[in-house]
Amino acid sequence: MKRLSLFLFSLVFGLFSFAKENKISQSQAIMVELRDPIGEQEERMIRVKELESSKVTQLTLQKDPSTPQVWNGYFVIQFFIGDTSTRTLDFQTSTGESFFAYISQEKAVQKVILFKTPEELALHEATVVEEKQKIAEKQIAKQIQVAKPKGGNVPINKEKIEQLVRQQGRLQETTQLSLEESQAKKRMALIEQQQKMSEEAKKKKQADAAALAAQADALYSKRNYKEAEKLYAQATELDPTADTYMYRYGVSLYKIGNYNKSLAILSLADVSSDQAIEKDYYIALNNLKLKDNDKALKKFVEIREENSPELSPISSFYAGNIELQQQKFPEARKSMEYVLDNSKDPKLDKSAEDLLEQIDKLESYYESKKEKYRFSVFGGLIYDTNILNIAENNVATDVKAWRLNYGASALAFLQRSMTSDFGAKAYMSDYYSVNSTFKNDATIQAADALEFGLSLPYHQEFKFSKKQGYLEVVPTYKNVMMSPDGSGSREVVLRTTEFATTASVPVKQDLMLSTRLDLGMDDSTLETSVGDDDLSGTRYGLTLMPIQVLDMKGEKTLTGEFSYLLNNANGKNYKYNRFGLAATYSTPAYAKGTGSLRADYSIQNYAEATTPRKDTVISLTASYTKDLNKKWNMLLSAQATTAGSDVETYKYNKFLITSLFTYTHSILQK
Repeated sequence: MKRLSLFLFSLVFGLFSFAKENKISQSQAIMVELRDPIGEQEERMIRVKELESSKVTQLTLQKDPSTPQVWNGYFVIQFFIGDTSTRTLDFQTSTGESFFAYISQEKAVQKVILFKTPEELALHEATVVEEKQKIAEKQIAKQIQVAKPKGGNVPINKEKIEQLVRQQGRLQETTQLSLEESQAKKRMALIEQQQKMSEEAKKKKQADAAALAAQADALYSKRNYKEAEKLYAQATELDPTADTYMYRYGVSLYKIGNYNKSLAILSLADVSSDQAIEKDYYIALNNLKLKDNDKALKKFVEIREENSPELSPISSFYAGNIELQQQKFPEARKSMEYVLDNSKDPKLDKSAEDLLEQIDKLESYYESKKEKYRFSVFGGLIYDTNILNIAENNVATDVKAWRLNYGASALAFLQRSMTSDFGAKAYMSDYYSVNSTFKNDATIQAADALEFGLSLPYHQEFKFSKKQGYLEVVPTYKNVMMSPDGSGSREVVLRTTEFATTASVPVKQDLMLSTRLDLGMDDSTLETSVGDDDLSGTRYGLTLMPIQVLDMKGEKTLTGEFSYLLNNANGKNYKYNRFGLAATYSTPAYAKGTGSLRADYSIQNYAEATTPRKDTVISLTASYTKDLNKKWNMLLSAQATTAGSDVETYKYNKFLITSLFTYTHSILQK
């Protein structure tokens, strides 16, 4: 788009050289449109001044009856064919104030739209850009529609889309080059005029320019950029060789939103090495405002590499924003980390921290967005010193066991957005146990459970008191198969339907509170599950989990658990309520792994049992997890448990060592 603050419209006409000798003349019509939101008269008189010759003429514009506050007219230039001289036109009010202009090319005539303020011009340009973007989007949509014939799905023609984007870029670049050329010609003409002046006249104009620049500086310091820009413009005309005025003029144009012209003026200003980085900064800002993100990013990165204490951190912040929009997540993260390492502005640091969080979220989203299916298999060896969880003096067999735990799961994502996902998951888990001498034992293998399940996990992010909250809902149905007699022939012994809901909300910056509600219904098929020993029934559980972040990176956490469970079994010997307390400390550990230490304490009360009792269980678990690579994960843990009870046979001790390796593979959408 072509815009001029002090409208300079250059026309260069060059046709055939022989015509110049014969003085063959022709005319060029320019359509002029004046837009004034407060005007009401039927006719408007404006002036047209040719700067090279100082000639002035008048143009009468007629009110457009179809559009209020718009006046139209035509301005005709007559010239000789072959005349290649430059004519610079300034459209002015009747009192000599210059209009702000936008140039466009109609079907057969050039059109000039005049505005009284730069804000009106900027608003019009923004509207034009938006309209061009809509046209480009319609072209893209049309291309997409054409690429999908009936009965088939054909991939979008990305080359065509990229071509449309390049066309938009070329349009902006052509506009900018034209404006820069126009400004350069104007400055050269003013310099030529200055060189023809006497020394006395030249010094007077330079003094007047200095006075205007001083007034502009005062206005600029008070953030009156609009008036400052006008004075800087006058100063550059009085003294066109003063690069300092030219530079300040360019900066003030940026401040009032005249970005194209600001770029053109800044390109003409030679500045000292001390101001070079600042000039590059405003050039980058102008490109950013004009949505030329590639040029802006290149310039911001160059400024960052200069390690300027004042401008490099903020430039890196802008660079990170652009990289984030372009989905260059590693580069965006690097930019924000530079800000945190070098900025001295707390507000900028906070913004960079927020952007880092957004980068992580978006990177995770775009990666997960590609994921359609996820498959996992796991396996590990467990050593259990009391597989039956009973007092060892109550059984004749050895209760120490080696157990192989293995299984698999498959998850299909049915729906996914930036804030939610919904899927279907099927899984199985199995145990195979032998005694401490690696021999089969029917009593031990009676504890081996094969479990099949199907769940529909749903996750949702939500706003809670202007903070980010999380909701997880997981309905599950599963069957547990066992061999009660240890013969190896398994049968379904328990069918369970569960519904788990977890809501997490931040209490403050370093404290999260999670609440989990568990509802379950058990249906036991064991022959012994009758009367007072009927295992079937319903379960209700509530758990509160405060999570305290202990360091700035969020790697060290302390999690508490306060839980209550009511197992409302049909048989009173299995009806109980349980209160539990737990605390888990997690921290980075050896070789970029994560270590944790967990302590559990629970009281389980069988108040209605034939032999009422109260069991207490205390356990301590140390674990270490590590991602071996992108697909493999390792878990190692050791757990010591002590159980006490009012009934002697339910007292026991055990020690458990677990190793587990998990392999995960994802299938991405094409």
